[in-house]
Amino acid sequence: MRAVVALFTMLLSLAACAQETPGKFNAGEYYEVLPQAVAQDDKSKVEVTELFWYGCGHCYHFEAPLKKWKKDMPADVALVKIPAIWQPVMEIHARLFYVAEAMGVLDKMHDPIFSAIAQQRKMFATRDGREWKADDAAIAELFDKNGADGAKAVKLMDSFAINSKIKQGQAKQRAYKLSGTPEMVVAGKYRVSTSLPGYKGKSDGQQIMLDVVDFLVEKERAEKG
Repeated sequence: MRAVVALFTMLLSLAACAQETPGKFNAGEYYEVLPQAVAQDDKSKVEVTELFWYGCGHCYHFEAPLKKWKKDMPADVALVKIPAIWQPVMEIHARLFYVAEAMGVLDKMHDPIFSAIAQQRKMFATRDGREWKADDAAIAELFDKNGADGAKAVKLMDSFAINSKIKQGQAKQRAYKLSGTPEMVVAGKYRVSTSLPGYKGKSDGQQIMLDVVDFLVEKERAEKG
């Protein structure tokens, strides 16, 4: 009998150790498996997608740890950013991202756009009744101030190329089942969000998100063999 009790105790101890093993995260607690995998743009790499909004304070503060993570990102991993859209003004902000990307100046414009919207509360949009419109003067000033072509940025805001990017981004947002910011998707299969139960009551949720992303990248590598 004592041997049985001892064996049972040992098994419980081993189970507890397994649950406490660093870097192990359970589905449903720290990430969700998407009901249907979404094809990656670059199949040679593990894509990590971030959904963000320039007006989101949490996204603004997530930039620092995300940049640090990206700096050490393995060669077989690609970071893709998608600006969230579920309100008209958010679409205007998404256009700022895609315009800067199309002009090849995203590296110099991303932080200034973030700071202006999230910190200084500059919306770069005006409201006429229920309709939001891009504030061309404010947009041109922002790009010019940061060494980019403001007139070109304004011209691109409602161009065919940017309209196509908006539609593509919205389609991926729906496919990934993303509904908050910041949220991340790994390999088109796993959604990572601090809204899940495992993050409740934890002050370092954003860093845990990145740890979960690393865990899922390793998981994807293992599955690919």
